[in-house]
Amino acid sequence: MITTTYSSLGELIRYHRKQSVMTLTKLSKLTNIDKANLSRIESGQIRRPTLVTIQKIRCILNIPYEEMINKYVEIEERVEVLFNILDKLLERKNLSIITKVSKKILQSPTEDTVDLVKKLYGRVENIEESSIKLTLYQLIVNYSRAYGIMEYFTKCLLQAYLIERDDFSKLRSTYSSGKNIIEFDEFLTSEEKGVMYYKLSVHAYNLCLFKESVEMGEKAMGASIFDIRIQANTIQATCNSYYYLSNYEQARKYLDQYKEFSLPEVKDNVNVLEAMLHSANGNYQMAISLLKKNIPSCGNNALLHAVNELIKIYLQTHDLSEITELIELEDKFLSIPYVTPFKKAELALYYKLKGDYFLLTGRVEEGVDCYLEAASRYSKIDLTTKESECLRQIMNIQTNKHDIIISIHNKLGIYYDEKVRKG
Repeated sequence: MITTTYSSLGELIRYHRKQSVMTLTKLSKLTNIDKANLSRIESGQIRRPTLVTIQKIRCILNIPYEEMINKYVEIEERVEVLFNILDKLLERKNLSIITKVSKKILQSPTEDTVDLVKKLYGRVENIEESSIKLTLYQLIVNYSRAYGIMEYFTKCLLQAYLIERDDFSKLRSTYSSGKNIIEFDEFLTSEEKGVMYYKLSVHAYNLCLFKESVEMGEKAMGASIFDIRIQANTIQATCNSYYYLSNYEQARKYLDQYKEFSLPEVKDNVNVLEAMLHSANGNYQMAISLLKKNIPSCGNNALLHAVNELIKIYLQTHDLSEITELIELEDKFLSIPYVTPFKKAELALYYKLKGDYFLLTGRVEEGVDCYLEAASRYSKIDLTTKESECLRQIMNIQTNKHDIIISIHNKLGIYYDEKVRKG
């Protein structure tokens, strides 16, 4: 492929006209543009031909749209025209030219800088492609920082974080970047603050940073959250975090608040949380009774969590036969799609608990397979500590059977080789 570089729009047009073996006279007839004007466009004497004129020439000479626009935006300064070009480019998803046009919009000398940033931000909000949104939010962040436009600097930092946090393999780094926004929260609306602290609270919870999850959750509740489900999820995450911090009194307080929501998933989640609190206080039979009663009718949202809690109790009470019955139900709960980091962590935990069960029942190799599955799933949501725990479980296995020892070493080798290959 030969790439040709043009110093100007006129040079680009002349090149394609020559390639088409077309005279200015013929091009004039086909486009209904005066021959003298065509000549002046090619020579650069007409510095800013209209977009309509350029489109006519482009169609006749079969100049690729992006190639023409790439040169045209260098001479165009009218903001409304640049926005029209941007809208068309968004359909084509050409990120490099989209970025170039967006920069040109922000650099327009004819409009107020803050108004330009505000208009571009509004346009970006409606873009569906995440990679394009992220690039343009980062562009506005850099521009706003340079010009001290703190409101849109902060808004775009927040929007970029909300996109980046969806990459579950980088949950730790994106959480750190999200926390950096807190020092600028005065530039956010109360509703934006509520969303930010809610997202950070859930993010911290997914990373098992329960103290930080509580801190962020309580700040979220102090801001304005209009979405009922976000309100409920914030309280649920705070309740769960207090539970894992062994502060059962505070967990109970937030559980009572969570019960007040009439969302469909609340009843199942409340039953699981109630059982967890019973178990934490040593009331295993009450917890078992509540969970077993709930499982047959439990919705997809809480089913795996309920199963995991039951298995944990049965492991503590050494009731392995009951675990066998639960594992026989796994076709039902393993067929559910798990898309959030919390749900993915619950699935990893299931395999880890299943590995514990297999080891206790003497099925060492099956246990190893489950630990490796759990480790792999934890690594995909950046829970490296839990991944390491699963691998340590394998390395601490004691057996006198030489063939099993060799098998374990081989499986661990394959696991580490795969990690190195994937980087």
